[in-house]
Amino acid sequence: MDRIKPAVAGARAAFNLGKTRPLKFRIQQLKALETMLTEKQDQFSEALHKDLHKNKFAVEVYEMLGILSEITLAIDKLPEWMAPEHVAKNILTLMDNVYIHREPLGVVLILGAWNYPLALVLHPLVGAIAAGNAAVLKPSEVSGNTAQLLADLLPQYLDKDLYPVITGGPEEATELLKHPFDHILYTGSAAIGRIVMEAAAKHLTPVTLELGGKSPCYIDKDCNLDICCRRIAWGRYTNCGQTCIAPDYVLCDKSIQDEVVKRISSTITEFYGSNPQTSPDYGRIINQRHFRRIMSLLEGVNVACGGQNDEEDLYIAPTVVTDVDPDSKIMQEEIFGPVLPIVTVSTADEAIAFINKRDKPLALYVFSHKKELVKKMIVETSSGGITANDCLIHYSVPALPFGGVGKSGFGSYHGKYSFEVFSHRRACVLRSLSMEKMNSMRYAPSTDSKLEWIKLLLKRRGGGKKWWFIGIVALGVLLSIVMRHFLMW
Repeated sequence: MDRIKPAVAGARAAFNLGKTRPLKFRIQQLKALETMLTEKQDQFSEALHKDLHKNKFAVEVYEMLGILSEITLAIDKLPEWMAPEHVAKNILTLMDNVYIHREPLGVVLILGAWNYPLALVLHPLVGAIAAGNAAVLKPSEVSGNTAQLLADLLPQYLDKDLYPVITGGPEEATELLKHPFDHILYTGSAAIGRIVMEAAAKHLTPVTLELGGKSPCYIDKDCNLDICCRRIAWGRYTNCGQTCIAPDYVLCDKSIQDEVVKRISSTITEFYGSNPQTSPDYGRIINQRHFRRIMSLLEGVNVACGGQNDEEDLYIAPTVVTDVDPDSKIMQEEIFGPVLPIVTVSTADEAIAFINKRDKPLALYVFSHKKELVKKMIVETSSGGITANDCLIHYSVPALPFGGVGKSGFGSYHGKYSFEVFSHRRACVLRSLSMEKMNSMRYAPSTDSKLEWIKLLLKRRGGGKKWWFIGIVALGVLLSIVMRHFLMW
C-alpha cells in the first residue's frame, strides 16, 4: 500500500515535466510496447495459460494481435490525430484561426479485467500513450500470473515513472481510487463500476465504464442453422464463455429450438472433440468462486447438452439450456461462463419487446437473411454494439467505437476513439489585435441598432454549400457597411 502514493505522485511529476507531449516521445513509447510484446510473447503465453488455460493460438488471436494492430494504427495515424482540426467559422471569426487542439488529460487510471488480462490493460494504454498521458495501470489480481508479469516487464520497456503498474486486490484498488486522476477507464462488472464511479465523483473525475450485461442473440427461422449455430458456439464458448460480448442467451421460435440444440451440440464436438476437457483449445473457469457461481445457475433448469464439470480442474463443459423461464435465476445476471440458455419467442416483435424490457446490453446479435428484419432490430432496440449474422466481430474493427450504453457502460475506445477518450478537445480561436472597429457593436453602451446588426450577423443560414457561400458574400457586404457605419461615429 505504501507504494501507491509515490507511484501516483511520480506519474504526476513526470507528466508535469512535459515529457509526454512530443510526437517523437509518444511513438517511441508505443514502439517500446510493441517490442515488449514480441520479445516476451512466450512469457505472456505461459502466464495466460496458467491463469485461463489459453493456448498459443488464443493468446495470439484474442490478446496479442489486437494490441499490436492498435499500436500500428496509432503510430501511423498519430501525426494526423495530433494535428489541429480546423472547423467552420461564423461571420464574426472569418479573419481568425479557429481550430480544435487535442491535449492530454494528464494522469489517467486504467483498471483492467481478468478475462482478457493482457488486452484489457494494454489496449487502452495504447490510447493513453498516443494521447500524451501518464497512466497508472491496475491489472486484475484474479489473473495474477499475467498481472505480475506486466508489473515485472513494463518498467523494463516503458518510462517507469510515467506508466507504473500497481498489483494487488480490492484494498489496492480502493486506495488508488482515493487519489485524483484526470480520467479513469474501468473494465469489469457493473457492481464494481458503481464503486469506481462513486469514488471518481469525489474528485469530479470523468470515467469510461466498460461493463457487460446479458447480450441477446435472436435467430430467425429463415437462417442457415448450420452456419448460424457454428458462429454462435464460437462466440459463446471462446475463452470458456468468459467474454463480455459473448452471446448470453438465445431467442428463437420454439419450432427450431431442438434443431438449434442439435447443431450447437455437433459444433461443440467439431471444435473440441467428444471430451472438451481434454481439448487444448478449451479454456477453464478463472477460479472456484466463479465456478460455483456458474454451477448454481444450472440448478433447476433443463440441460439439453453438456453440463459435465470438474471443480478441481475448474472445468465446465460447453452447455445448452432449453425452455428457460425468463424469470429464472439464470436470466437475472450475466452468466460469464460456457452456458447458453434458450428462451423461445413466437415473433421478432416479441423478441424485440423481450430485449427492451431488460437492461441495455453491451452487444446484440441477430441472425437472419432478411435485411428488413436486421434494420428493424437496429432501429427498435438499443445496445453498445450490434452484429448481424456473426458474433464478437464488431470488437475487431478499429474504426468502430467499442463501448456500452445504459447499464452496460458508457464511453468508448478502440482506434482513434482510444486517442479521443484520453484527449481534451480544446477550442482555440486566435485573433489579431487589429480591426477593432468591427468589435464596437458589442461594447457598451448598448443600442437597438447594435442589437439588430449583431442578430443579423449571427443569424444562421441553411440551404447547402451554394447558399452558404452566397450568405457569406452577402454578410461580407453587410460587414463592410457596418464597419463604415461605425467608422463615422
